[in-house]
Amino acid sequence: MIGLGLDTAADTSHPALFGGLPAETQNYSVYLDGASDRIQAANLATTWLQVFTANNPFSLHFAVKLDTLNMTISFTGSSTNYIWLQVSAGGDLLLQYGINSTLSGNETWDTNLSTGRDVKCYVNKVEKTATSGNAMAKTDNPAGISGKFTMGTFMNIVDYDLRIDRLASWSGVLSSAEITEIYDNYPDLTADSGDYASSNKLQTYYKMEEGSGTTMADSSGNSNASLSVVNASGNFWSSDTRI
Repeated sequence: MIGLGLDTAADTSHPALFGGLPAETQNYSVYLDGASDRIQAANLATTWLQVFTANNPFSLHFAVKLDTLNMTISFTGSSTNYIWLQVSAGGDLLLQYGINSTLSGNETWDTNLSTGRDVKCYVNKVEKTATSGNAMAKTDNPAGISGKFTMGTFMNIVDYDLRIDRLASWSGVLSSAEITEIYDNYPDLTADSGDYASSNKLQTYYKMEEGSGTTMADSSGNSNASLSVVNASGNFWSSDTRI
């Protein structure tokens, strides 16, 4: 399992990413078998990464189970304007984006941020140290990058084998206590529960619990676009939920 996260104790103006799943009671995750199937949506503005905007704090949550390293988890855009979430051959997690052919910001975390946005990473509720990176300027607006939002493929050229479960994003930072609450107790994110107190900032929430069909709906209550799977295999819906 790989994910990202934020500790906001020092400065709640900075964004964050985090992920992780405990022993929970979900029925499904989705499985991409690397044979041309991929998850996609029309753009970033109405889906999971819409919160990655200029001058605004944010948090992201995702969980994946990888069948191999050296892969792309999510890519949106073109060779000149893009946002890219990937795992290196050494198991490091890399988030980067480029604007007008310039690598505008990136961070790498050792899973075996620097200045600007001060992004932090949690894996299974444990903070990871950034091993390299360029500053992610607060004035950059990666969510404005055009092109289809995708997961499990790099520019529709290479496809990857992985499982994905529950994507969520917030228009604010989550505390380390909230990250722990979500990891340990896996609450419904539309309502505050225990140390989780940010349901009013929830922007996207893809539970991936449909169990059939080719679309995954947003459950945040904000009428975001659904995600869809292209070239789904017969085992797209997986019962492997502890990822």
